[in-house]
Amino acid sequence: MVKVNLSGSFQRDYIEFHHQHPNLLQEVDKRIHWFRKNPDDARLRNHKLLKKMKGKFAFSITGDIRIVYEWIGKSTVRFLAIGGHKKVYTRKT
Repeated sequence: MVKVNLSGSFQRDYIEFHHQHPNLLQEVDKRIHWFRKNPDDARLRNHKLLKKMKGKFAFSITGDIRIVYEWIGKSTVRFLAIGGHKKVYTRKT
């Protein structure tokens, strides 16, 4: 099982996300559970990021909502951001 650490920016994003999308929290928890059990689960649409975000990855919560993360060990990741496509892919993480 993958261990998940949360960056400070992810924690701030999550609080903001919670206020804006309280109806999606159950879906977020479900997808994080799937990710922890198997990061390659096809339902997550997990993918490598390119250009300025090279070395980072993202998986889908809904059509627009993503979680951006990076591997920090063989079985440990750090979640960096959660939010809409425009928000998470235009920030400096």
